[in-house]
Amino acid sequence: MDKMYKSKDRMRSEREKLREMSFGEKVAYIWEYYKYYIIGGIAAIIAIIGISYSCATRETTGLFVAWSAIYLDHEEVDALKDKLDERISWKTSNETAEVSLFFTNDDDPAFAINYYNRLVAMLTARSIDVFILDVETLESYSSTEFIWPLDVVFDEIKSLNPAMFDIINNETVSTVFGLEVDNQSNEITGVRITDSPLLKRLGISTDTEIYFAMAITTQHIDRVAEALILFFE
Repeated sequence: MDKMYKSKDRMRSEREKLREMSFGEKVAYIWEYYKYYIIGGIAAIIAIIGISYSCATRETTGLFVAWSAIYLDHEEVDALKDKLDERISWKTSNETAEVSLFFTNDDDPAFAINYYNRLVAMLTARSIDVFILDVETLESYSSTEFIWPLDVVFDEIKSLNPAMFDIINNETVSTVFGLEVDNQSNEITGVRITDSPLLKRLGISTDTEIYFAMAITTQHIDRVAEALILFFE
């Protein structure tokens, strides 16, 4: 209680001092005794404004492509990203595509564990939209349900560009889909893009067959469809 009364008395004394001072004296007094609080408050306001501005203007990933097939150099990754940015119908000006090299090394157990932990975490967070895979990984991801049959994507493509659907449909591949053996089925899960027009324009060539597949947890089926069309335009 004594501390409370002392605090109240001090506040009353401060107010009486300020009341007797001129405006200039008040400013000098307040700055002298409270400058660190003022500086801290200004810094906090600037930080809040900066964070708010950053959140409002930063780019957000509107389509994430996990490239797990042949190796690409940084220039090829950037070129593919730029083409996706041009082609996809973004809802806001801050959205952008991201192409990330996504490789593992099964000969290194620690590396492989970290890779699969990252993969499962990103799928759980719905952060991956598209996979680019070799046939072995396509079959593996299909049986483990990391990817999803492309029926819904094909329905989207039919409505967007029926002529392009006929072209894409000729490059489809079916795999065994499903975790439970008793409930497995053959489904169209990949589209061969090995020698697609887009990769040819970007100068990307390979003797390995590579496939376009859709992540099971994607929320951007319309953008997945647009990206697939881009590979064959």
